[in-house]
This record gives sequence, structure tokens and C-alpha cells, in this order.
Amino acid sequence: MPDILQRTAPAGATFPSTATKSAALSAGWRDGLALVNLRVSADDAQVLARVSAALGLELPTQACTSRADAVHRIVWAGPDDWFVIGPKDEAESIFGRLSAALAGSHHAVTDVSSGYTVLSLAGASVREVLAQGCPLDLHPRAFGLGQSAGSHFFKASVWLWQSDEAPTFELLVRRSFMGYVWLMLERCSAEGGVVTRRFV
Repeated sequence: MPDILQRTAPAGATFPSTATKSAALSAGWRDGLALVNLRVSADDAQVLARVSAALGLELPTQACTSRADAVHRIVWAGPDDWFVIGPKDEAESIFGRLSAALAGSHHAVTDVSSGYTVLSLAGASVREVLAQGCPLDLHPRAFGLGQSAGSHFFKASVWLWQSDEAPTFELLVRRSFMGYVWLMLERCSAEGGVVTRRFV
């Protein structure tokens, strides 16, 4: 069973004593995921093919998109810049496969797992909660599956994407901002509460 997050209310604030399943935002850190930053030219078809063979998934080359299968998610972060996200404890494997595939070509592969983590948010109120601190238009007509964007949640820089139709959104967050992002999330979801999700 999910646990109701125990919040510390700021002076003068009032919160509901319990979070209802219908109104609560479901949230949790997907800590421990493999996170590798890849820098390589998107203009070289052979290089792209080698990356695809190494990961079993094509690099998204269109701006502000992401691509995923059952194992990896690749998030476009710039014309020659991507985040490759994989299962827990697989950073070394992803790093090794990409480095071997790109040997002899101009590239950079960096394990950034220690610097970032992923926050998963789901529930009927998720867009409204995010809108309180993120300036992007996340309405389904403007932002849906397959899209990603760099933005901020209040004062924390993030990359975010929609991972399913529930809807579930995921935010790539610097570890140094985890506490701040969670605090702001609590305050934005005060009306319905936050139900924490546990990931294995």
C-alpha cells in the first residue's frame, strides 16, 4: 500500500489531515536509475546507427522529443546532446556499450547518475500541480507522449516528459535540488495531498 506523506506545515498553513485516492498526487523518486549523458553529432547516419545498435533504440533527433522502450529512455537535450536513462545499476554497461560503439568518432559519454535522479508524478491533478511552478503549456493538445522539454519547477531546473496516458510525468532533477523540489511539490498539492510511490 502507498504511504501518505507526512508533511510539515509552514506557520499559518492548513492542510487536510488525509489524502484521498481521488485527489492525491502520486509521487516518488526513481532513485538509482542509470543516467548517461551522450554528446555526438546527429548529422552522421553511421554514428546514429551504431548508437541505435548499442542501445536497441534510435536516438530522437527532433528537438524536444524523447523515445523509450521497455529498457531505456532517451531524452533529447540539444542538437548533439542526449540523456540515456536505463535500469538501476546499468550505468557502467550503458557507458561501455556506447563508448565501444563510438570508438574512433568524435563523441563524449559521461556517467551522470550521481548527479541526477528522476521524479515520477501521476494523477488527475498532475498538470495543475506542475503548472504552479513550471511555465510550459502541458495541456494534452500542446504536450503529450513522445515530447520532452527543459524548463524549471519553481527555481529548480528540470527536464520533463510524459511517460504514459495516465497521465504520468517524469522530471529529471539534480540531486542537490531533491529536497527543494519535494518541498514545493508538497505545497502545490496541499489540497489533495501526496501519496508516495515505492519503486523496486
